[in-house]
Amino acid sequence: MVSRRTSVASFLIVVLIVWCFLVPTTHAQSTSLYFPATGHHLTDNAGFVSFWQVHNGAQLLGFPITEQLFVDGLAIQYFEYGRLEQYIDAETGATDIQTGAVGVEYAEAMQRIFAAPPPRSTKTTAHVADNGYMVRVPFLSFWEKAGGLAFFGQPISEAIWETTEHGQRRVQYFERGRLEYVPEMAGTADEIAVGSLGKTLALLRGIDIAPVANWRATVYGPPASSAPDIASLDATPTPTPVPPTPVSTAEPTVAPAPTNLVVQPTAAPASAHPTVAPVAATNTSNKLIVINLSQQWLYAYEGDTMVFDAPVATGRDGMNTPTGNYTIYSKIKSQTMRGTDNGVPWVVPDVPDVMYFNGGVALHGTYWHNLFGTGVRPSHGCVNLPLDSAIWLYDWASIGVSVSVSY
Repeated sequence: MVSRRTSVASFLIVVLIVWCFLVPTTHAQSTSLYFPATGHHLTDNAGFVSFWQVHNGAQLLGFPITEQLFVDGLAIQYFEYGRLEQYIDAETGATDIQTGAVGVEYAEAMQRIFAAPPPRSTKTTAHVADNGYMVRVPFLSFWEKAGGLAFFGQPISEAIWETTEHGQRRVQYFERGRLEYVPEMAGTADEIAVGSLGKTLALLRGIDIAPVANWRATVYGPPASSAPDIASLDATPTPTPVPPTPVSTAEPTVAPAPTNLVVQPTAAPASAHPTVAPVAATNTSNKLIVINLSQQWLYAYEGDTMVFDAPVATGRDGMNTPTGNYTIYSKIKSQTMRGTDNGVPWVVPDVPDVMYFNGGVALHGTYWHNLFGTGVRPSHGCVNLPLDSAIWLYDWASIGVSVSVSY
């Protein structure tokens, strides 16, 4: 009898021990999320799920675009709009979580130099940072509610006009992000959006953002899109684009350059929105792409030798292709582009040989018109190329190659 009681007691002890081990595992699993839209997990191994949920992560950080990574033994993770990082408190030695300085890092990577802050006013209702920049309407309220200094850090620019992947917008850069004013959403909770600097930085640094399979974490958010969710600055002039015709992949014949070629950017004609021309970016090779807006022509150089040229079609009045010196920061072989034109939605499937060099402004092949070099400028800011020319340029130019746009 005693032996039987001992066996029962032993069995209960074993069950209790197993239960104790299982409970933490079950708890950890319940705090792990999987985002099918981006194909990545968010866990609480470093406390990132809790931080993301408490700080309105869907709006302020977006969805994760990488798995959790480690730098110097501390966890980091990239999101569409920013980055989360573990850090060690200098006073207590404890680890905590903060947002990464993606605004500063993006500006440095793109060689952006912002204008000096304006003189301070003693009557201003704005937040005046230690560096003299001010956070004012329309960004002030959103910045304060999001956590202000603790979440986005100090401003590193004034509010400026910039060409983004969604078109011309008024934006302001902060240490840890970029805020964008969305005029079509004025008066709603969505009139301020957070720019996608987290994703752009990850692409610039060659970080793998390819989706991974869900390991049974809780599914969060919408399903994966069948087409890239990137709004182009181009609009198709017809409701249904004409399918591309087969083209030769042979290298195009190089034509002599016009004698009036202008390489250095000059002042552009006035447009509907002011533009800010960034300083020249450092080239990673001796290659240079020159786009002359007056001639509607593109030239490719290796050192001082022109190796290729082609006609182009650029941005229409009010959405002029921005002048300045840039670098190619992302390449996509084929992409479905979508957006709106005067409130009318449009979709252009299978846009080939896309190379982004300034926000949402890209060089790419174009099959829906043949207006290259004619002086007609039909795009919303992108540089349209004939299909065979786009193939050659895409194969020739790597990420980091300089692009100079001038009149």
